[in-house]
Amino acid sequence: MTDHLDETIDRLTDETPDGHLLAALDAVERSHSGDAPPAAAVMARIRASRSPLDGPAWSWARSLRLFMLLLGRQSRVVPWQVVPATLALMAFAGLGARFFAVGWGATVVSHAFCSMVLAGVLLSVTMALGDSRADMISSATPLGTGAVTLVRLVFILACDVMFGLMVTTVMGAQGYGTFGVLLVGWLSPLLLVAGVGAMLAIRFSSGVGFGVGLLLIIAIRLNPFGFASLADASRSGAAQSSGQLGLAVAGLMACVAAVALAGRLSGARMADATV
Repeated sequence: MTDHLDETIDRLTDETPDGHLLAALDAVERSHSGDAPPAAAVMARIRASRSPLDGPAWSWARSLRLFMLLLGRQSRVVPWQVVPATLALMAFAGLGARFFAVGWGATVVSHAFCSMVLAGVLLSVTMALGDSRADMISSATPLGTGAVTLVRLVFILACDVMFGLMVTTVMGAQGYGTFGVLLVGWLSPLLLVAGVGAMLAIRFSSGVGFGVGLLLIIAIRLNPFGFASLADASRSGAAQSSGQLGLAVAGLMACVAAVALAGRLSGARMADATV
């Protein structure tokens, strides 16, 4: 192959009939070009011109407007079943807590309520981010999969927090627990559950993300391994603060990883589907 390329280059550069033919073609091209500048001048002008990529960076206001625009468009991309399913599970959390309040202590009621609220958060995140159709749409956008995943995750978590606050307020008003204890019980591990569920839903499916996320909720709230004390807001002092802070930091890292690796995870899932 290399010998063939060398022979071809030699034939084009040597004073052979082929070289004379190229020179004649070049002369005809110049005669028809008129006043057009030579190619070297055109390339020099292009290199000297300003590239659109060298423009000024976007202002924070413009970036915020774009973020809010994407946030509003998520209502058209996220499956419509997400909001009804989340509301139903949040309502079931309140009814389930009333059931555990009969003959059980306040600690059991708190763990059961917070576990079911976290299950509602997990359901909404995995349903929203486990849709392969939405993955193909986000991968085709010029912003990239990570940016679209971030906006979608913020949209879903904002809805979840709003629904959770409503249910927690009702539970606290009816005397089924202290509002602060119930709120911190599901709010501190929320990001951890959402981040882990999001990564698994993007890489595999909504079912895998929801199943593994439920195991994580059991490990955090229902205390089979002694981890429930991390999210227990009934403790006092430094132990309570450090446990809640540890869950929040771990959750933030999980969400950052889900956004940063969204493109690779989605690409691996689509590659597995094409095999």
